[in-house]
Amino acid sequence: MSSPAGSEIDTSPGRYPLKRIAIFGPGLIGGSIALALRGRTPETSLTIWGRKPELLREILRRDLADSVEMDPVLAVRGADLVVICTPVGVMEEIAKTIAPHLEPHALVTDAGSVKNCVVTKLTPFLGNRFLGGHPMAGSERSGLDAARQELFAGAPCILTPTATTPPEVLASITEFWAALGASVTTMSPSEHDRLVARLSHLPHAIAFALVNLVSSTLPEKASLLAGGSFRDGTRVAGSNPSLWAGILSENREEVGSALREMATLLTGMAHQLESGDSNSILDFLTRAKEHRDQLPLPRPDEFL
Repeated sequence: MSSPAGSEIDTSPGRYPLKRIAIFGPGLIGGSIALALRGRTPETSLTIWGRKPELLREILRRDLADSVEMDPVLAVRGADLVVICTPVGVMEEIAKTIAPHLEPHALVTDAGSVKNCVVTKLTPFLGNRFLGGHPMAGSERSGLDAARQELFAGAPCILTPTATTPPEVLASITEFWAALGASVTTMSPSEHDRLVARLSHLPHAIAFALVNLVSSTLPEKASLLAGGSFRDGTRVAGSNPSLWAGILSENREEVGSALREMATLLTGMAHQLESGDSNSILDFLTRAKEHRDQLPLPRPDEFL
């Protein structure tokens, strides 16, 4: 069976110095990667690809990259590593475009929050030079202005190797994220999507739903009376709706399952309240607090 176009990589020892990196998408994640590389490994040569000339001019003005490109083929010229930080929906077209023009040793990773569909769509073009990744760091804010140099410091980053991923590729991309300060772990794409649906996607969906519940069932100005619990619990509902519609749709099966599981929990809680079963309510809340108290302390200025 022949390899996909652009997938033949040189796996000889020491072939992954990652001295030249191309970042696709200068938003929150792509911009934070650039800032982190500038601060932690200033010798790394950076090229940033984007679609907006004014944003690319701003990148050069701020010295966030050595060069900028609107042509994806030119952006990957000479790159040891390509990091795709665009919305998941455009990654396949980018992979198809750049695959024939990658250097023989070049690696590709991404930062999308869904992995099954990304791995399935990109691997036919990129082959085993591609390794899916997802830094578990972010913000309800978006764009280059929200980027931070230490966004990944101490944050988890999940890599999703497959049965055909060369150990050298996994080691090299692990080193890349670790150099940005992230704590790297690995799992299958399916396991990633199931886990992240409940740890990230479901909380966002619930936050959007809670805001809509209040806005549709209470008087127009009632939200002005909201305290910290409502603001804290719905903070991520300030995220980009277009971005999150895409994320939820791409992980629809796992998110749908998680929403149904949550609906079952909430229905059970309602029945306990209506029946006056205060002991069950206390047990439910106590178990939740015990698990919540076991979470790691938040990192300084954490946005996740």
